[in-house]
Amino acid sequence: MFHGKLRIHTCRVILLTSLVWFLVDVVILSFYSECLGGSCKKQPESAARIANEDYADNNPPLDDTFASEGHNNGVQSTYKQSELRRWRPAPTVIPAHGVPGEMGKAVHIPPDKEALMKEKFKLNQFNLLASDMISLNRSLADVRLEGCKDKKYPKMLPTTSIVIVFHNEAWTTLLRTVWSVINRSPRPLLKEIILVDDASERDGRVVRLLTIDSSTPTLRINSSERTI
Repeated sequence: MFHGKLRIHTCRVILLTSLVWFLVDVVILSFYSECLGGSCKKQPESAARIANEDYADNNPPLDDTFASEGHNNGVQSTYKQSELRRWRPAPTVIPAHGVPGEMGKAVHIPPDKEALMKEKFKLNQFNLLASDMISLNRSLADVRLEGCKDKKYPKMLPTTSIVIVFHNEAWTTLLRTVWSVINRSPRPLLKEIILVDDASERDGRVVRLLTIDSSTPTLRINSSERTI
């Protein structure tokens, strides 16, 4: 009988502890996620209909009237007027039907290439052959929360630099990351992409990276002989 009561008491403690940690997780997620539960303000439909056109040169001189429009959320008070740029969302990457990995779908390795797949797996401990089969400009499904899709941002924003640190990274995954930044970032806001080679041991990597020509953002390579 004593053991039975002890077992019931132990179960109650476990359940109460689990409940407390669950509530803590909910509070933390609510605090750090602006869009949890659709709390973000919904964007007007007229502002959501943006044509997928090239806007690389669509960056007119700023004036006080345009810069004061919309919700600046303190951007105007933080940055100088000359540091802000007019922008619009990047065009959607059009899916290439029949190409492996489009829209995030699984890549199927042919039976005659399974041996090669296992051999390449040893290099980076993931399916490198599948990565090599996926296009560098592949399309992806929009998996954001609905609240995040409707979130409104200031019409004028400063430019930014993207820093990517890598060490012996698989070639196609690194390039796909670079092209993902180029394809999905508002072009007027993307100042540069900085690739930091953290003492990679594979030859020819920096030389090959220098052949990338994204036409608009600057691509910089920083190499380090010691791990960062």
